[in-house]
Amino acid sequence: MQGQSRSPGEGMIHAGTSIFPGARNVYVQPILSDHVAVDYPDLVIILAHGGRPLWMDEAFFLVRRHKNMYLDISGIPPQKLLLEYFPRLEEIADKVLFGTDWPGFGVRDVGKNIAKFRALPLSQPAQHKILYGNAARLFLSSR
Repeated sequence: MQGQSRSPGEGMIHAGTSIFPGARNVYVQPILSDHVAVDYPDLVIILAHGGRPLWMDEAFFLVRRHKNMYLDISGIPPQKLLLEYFPRLEEIADKVLFGTDWPGFGVRDVGKNIAKFRALPLSQPAQHKILYGNAARLFLSSR
């Protein structure tokens, strides 16, 4: 459209290991996306699965470092989010997206996962951002 700038869009990068036959985990380490975030600062980059289970600290660092990088927490058991994987999740609540990874391995009931997430000791504003607000801001406002 003439006279209007358009965001280059969004990109999701699988940043977590897979155990499926033929999966090549060598390419899923989050730090490998660092150069993309630097070279394309207007591109929204979403790190799917938050680097689980080997690179959560790396994913957290990148999301804090780059204004254009976001963390998707799909496929992570909600009860392990704060204790094991992301104890400082509330600090980046503006940049976290809840995902289901359904019908993925270990995700039997999306409703139960949301209930477990809501039971976490996160503020209500942070929960709202993660469950709805961030996705609405990223995907609905750019349309």
